[in-house]
Amino acid sequence: MKLKSLISTVLPCLMLLISPKLYAEEINDIYEQSLIQAVSDIQQLNHQQALDDTRKLLEQYPTSKVGQMLYADLLLAKAGVLPSIGYGMQQQSQRDDLTLEIKQRLSSQQTPADQGLLPDSLLQLADNQPFYLLLDQSQSRLYVYRNEQGKPILEADYFLSIGLKGSGKEKRGDQKTPIGVYHVTQYIDDEALPDLYGKGAFPVNYPNSWDKRHRRTGDGIWLHGTPSYTYNRAPLSSNGCMVVSNPDFINLKKYISPEMNTPVIVVKDIRWIDEGQWMVQQQQMNLLLSEWIKDWENKNHDDYISHYSTTEFNARGRNYQQWSDYKRRVNAAKTFIDVDVSNLSIYRYPGEEELILMQFEQAYSSNNLSVESPKELYWKKQSNGWKIVSEDSRKVQLRKTLATN
Repeated sequence: MKLKSLISTVLPCLMLLISPKLYAEEINDIYEQSLIQAVSDIQQLNHQQALDDTRKLLEQYPTSKVGQMLYADLLLAKAGVLPSIGYGMQQQSQRDDLTLEIKQRLSSQQTPADQGLLPDSLLQLADNQPFYLLLDQSQSRLYVYRNEQGKPILEADYFLSIGLKGSGKEKRGDQKTPIGVYHVTQYIDDEALPDLYGKGAFPVNYPNSWDKRHRRTGDGIWLHGTPSYTYNRAPLSSNGCMVVSNPDFINLKKYISPEMNTPVIVVKDIRWIDEGQWMVQQQQMNLLLSEWIKDWENKNHDDYISHYSTTEFNARGRNYQQWSDYKRRVNAAKTFIDVDVSNLSIYRYPGEEELILMQFEQAYSSNNLSVESPKELYWKKQSNGWKIVSEDSRKVQLRKTLATN
């Protein structure tokens, strides 16, 4: 029985030899590399070695469903009765889940990140945030990026499971995982949770302000671990949460700080760009922000309000004209305005065409008011350039609800 041809029907166009990747001098996920080695042995028609490798994998990870499927396939192959991968499994849906998991894990071994490309979702990282999480739903992958002077440097990555119905959450109970920019709000220890959530959970602030603007509903979207009866869940299997294996969850804890509201950027597909493109886009966005601040400080209302969209702006219950009237009245009473920005994060907002989110700490002072507050600006590219479509104070609230979504 030629298992190589069987594997190739499930995993086309993949390299026969897969080398483990190293991130920050740390071997990435021993479980995944052991699984990939077994698949590599099958691809090379080294059946006995594949059987030995799979047996060892199951000795160390007995709840691995993929390992159990491959082991059963290899035993059937000895009798020459294996017409397809997962032939011994009666449920087609479960077989599809496991073969998709293999495909996703293998494809993650060679990514644009290995070639020095950067995700365009992360255009600038705040000085006070050491790590950012970037979730690629289409590839079932969670990337950890380290902040190196505002530039994202890949630190580690992990296999990820998302909602049963995929990406793009719109309403409660749709079993989809949201797309957007979120922040961790707290940590919940496993002792306070049912077994379903594994070794703990990090709730995120879905729905955020942009979700609320689009009337998206639901809550209880968490990043959490896996129940004890399985090593990990299938790529599409949750009710909307983001799920990793328990060992991976434990590793992730060192990168996540609820006190700092660690950013969690969830995309359907990562768009990769080279460093030159990344720098040009970053500089362009910083110039936008600088011009907005300059015109605000100069108290020239026409120049200041020209940064706002006349057709799409909405914030704090005010449209463009209401906002313009309000700011004209407020700023007219000022003898001076001074605005300082720190801890700036810039995101190309996922799932939207030409939308930029800037989040920062704003220190505002004038002759009659001094205040520091977290701020966010949404900029959208329109026919007359980049314009602000939303402005507000950024508040990440603690959420204590169970993961119901």
